[in-house]
Parts: sequence; C-alpha cells; structure tokens
Amino acid sequence: MILLLNKLGFSHHDHRHRHRRHRMSEVNLASLHAFRLLVSENLNRVLESLKLGSELLSLTWIHHCFQMVPIINIAFAKLMVEIDYRVASWEASSIDEYLDYTISLLDLLNSISSSISHVNQARVSLAHASCLMQSSHVVFEPVNEIKKHDAIMELKLSGGHDVDKKCNEKELIFHEAMKVLESIGFWVCGVVLSGLKGEVDPVMEIVGKMVSVDSSLMALDSIFKKKTMEKRGFLKEVEEVNESVCLIVSSGIDDSNGGMELKRRLDMVRNGLKRLKDEEELLFGTIMDARNEVLEILRRNYS
Repeated sequence: MILLLNKLGFSHHDHRHRHRRHRMSEVNLASLHAFRLLVSENLNRVLESLKLGSELLSLTWIHHCFQMVPIINIAFAKLMVEIDYRVASWEASSIDEYLDYTISLLDLLNSISSSISHVNQARVSLAHASCLMQSSHVVFEPVNEIKKHDAIMELKLSGGHDVDKKCNEKELIFHEAMKVLESIGFWVCGVVLSGLKGEVDPVMEIVGKMVSVDSSLMALDSIFKKKTMEKRGFLKEVEEVNESVCLIVSSGIDDSNGGMELKRRLDMVRNGLKRLKDEEELLFGTIMDARNEVLEILRRNYS
C-alpha cells in the first residue's frame, strides 16, 4: 500500500499526518478499484458473448457494446463523488481533459448518427422497391444493395494528456479513470462506426491505439480484430439484406418467397437501427447536459 501511496504522491515519512492520509488514500484507491472492476465486468460480459457465439458486428451485439458507455460514464461520476473531487474543485488539467473527451465523444456520436441515417435511407428505398415488386410481381431495376459509404479519414480524438508529477491524489485518480473512460468510449464508437460504414481498418486503427489501459479491453479488441480479418463487411443484418437483393435480381423472375424474405430482413434492420438511434440520442443528450453543467459550474466559480 505504501508503494501505491508513493505513486500517488504521498510520502509515508510524514509521520504527523500519516494515519489520516493512509486512511483517505485507502478509501479512494478502493473506489478506483471498484470502478475498474465494474469496467472489467462489462467488458468481459461482451467478450463472453462473442465466445458463446454472438454474431460479430450484428446490430444486437453492437447495441450491447454501446450500452457500456453510459454505464461507465455513470460509474465515473459516482467515483468522483466518492473521492470528493467535485467539479468546483477541479484543477485546470482535469477541466481540459474532461472537456476534450466530451467534445470528441460528441463528434463521434454525430458521425454515428450520420451513418445510421445513411443506412436507413438505403433501407427505405429498398423497402419501397420490395413493396412494388410484391404488388406487381415484377423486379424493378435497379434494386440496389445497401452500399458502403465514405469512412472517416480524419478522426481527431482527445487523449494522451500529460499528468503533472506534482498533482494530488484526486487529480491522479481522475486522470486514471478518464483514460479508461476515453479508451472504452472511443473503442465502442469505433466498433459501431465500423459496422455502419462497412470499413473496419480506417476507424479501428485510430481508436485501437488506446486499448492498452485495460487488459479486458485489449483482449476484446484482439478478438474483434481477428474476427473482422476473417469476415469483413457491413453489419450482419445489412449483409443479409444485400444477399436477398442479389438473389432476387439474379433470378429475374417473380419470387414471392424472396420478396417476403427481403421484407423480413429489412424489418430487422429497421428495428435494430431504431434501437441504436434511440441509444445514440440518449447518450448524446446525457453527455451534452453533463458538459453544459460542468461549464456552468466553472462559469459561476470564475465569474
């Protein structure tokens, strides 16, 4: 424990305040440990779902990943309360780190929203063509697959903030927790964007650089990369829609069964995208509200 306290900048040679500081540090370190444990449990749950046969890049699996972000954000807020590091007492470095993280996450969520809209617009066009086909028993040309759209070429993320060696215990715990928050938030958004855009490498090459902060995230990222190398492409449900389109177009004849199957698959995409969109909007609103609240507290403090 003394070694841990020394790393946090507390000297065990301060005999007068030793017991009080040790007590405080043990409590704060226990809170940090609980935070990291919750993070690992959520990551391991997603990892186990892959090992048990969950489809990689399916809308269900992606939604499961996405739900980790608000859970861990709430855990971070709880940690700050437990160590009594309220916004009003944040140091400048903590303020900068939090504001950089939230603006980067909001940018990623905007990209996710745009990608959802792109896939949904293509789904609507296909659904319309499918209805015409079933009502007139003719395959109208062109019946287009859902195509890949431009991947993010310039993805700018926060991260890599230097920590002052003289920072106090609460600042250091804040920084350690923020690294976890950033790495998981960015990684999850990268996974979602990869599936929606149909391009894995450009996105994950950037966000994957931050996974080293947690061993569970490293394991999850490793399996994700391995599986995506074996099977590249869109979301599983989108790939299935495109397979139906290819079969219908290649048949060139009335195929009521094919049309019904296409409709069923399009409905699955619609429902999955709606759940993902609802989750994205809720998270965006929560992050924006929290960011605005932090800015308002800081404005009052420094006005």
